[in-house]
Amino acid sequence: MPAARSEPADTAAGSRSVLRALEILDLLAATERPLGLAQIAKEFGIPKSSCLALLRALAARDFIRQDETGAYALGLRSFEVGTAYLRSVTPVGAVTPELRALTERLGMTAHFAVLEGDEVVYLAKQDPPGTGVRLASSLGARLSAWTTAVGQAQLAHAEQLPAPARPTAAEFPVIRQRGYAVDEGVTAGGIECVAAPVFSAGGCCGAIGVSYLLHGGPEVPVIGDLLIGAASRVSAQLGGAWPGPGPAEQRS
Repeated sequence: MPAARSEPADTAAGSRSVLRALEILDLLAATERPLGLAQIAKEFGIPKSSCLALLRALAARDFIRQDETGAYALGLRSFEVGTAYLRSVTPVGAVTPELRALTERLGMTAHFAVLEGDEVVYLAKQDPPGTGVRLASSLGARLSAWTTAVGQAQLAHAEQLPAPARPTAAEFPVIRQRGYAVDEGVTAGGIECVAAPVFSAGGCCGAIGVSYLLHGGPEVPVIGDLLIGAASRVSAQLGGAWPGPGPAEQRS
């Protein structure tokens, strides 16, 4: 049997450089403040000279930028690539008008998130004008799926739960029956969140939620019905079927 062909040294080195550059972008995306050369090099355990070469390459294409102190942060090109991804995700386009309508009607922050492992990633958000509640649900933010309403709404319909399971899994039958999930200040103190799942032809593909001051809005069932209605309409656009009863007026 002929010996396996080894990867050329320059190709292997190039692959490592690409992967390291992507890791740098991941690091900067997960960091709230710009990072200096020494910090980035230390994070990956590589020489400053090697790290600087990668940073210069990324900066040359505007994937990263330097601030006035010389520290590095994500650049405009990273934003453009991210928004191109959002445009390609069909649920985001379908859900945006519903988020806007919910915010206008309730005066609350409305958002859409998708499940990734045991976390949710926020892909769309609508804030009310003025002094509306602004939470950690910024675009691209990741939060625990087990504690957030948008996470529980999706996990309740997941074919397989991420391990290890959490105690909140005991609530999933109730969530499925009533059509929405509730987070009473667990994720953020004093903030209540309600969310309903969205379905495409392939199953649950996200959740629509609203956030507001605890006990500061309409009764939860009223908000839940509005979310079920919005999620049902989005699901219909995506070719999905709402798995349970619709809003209260349809159940009576």
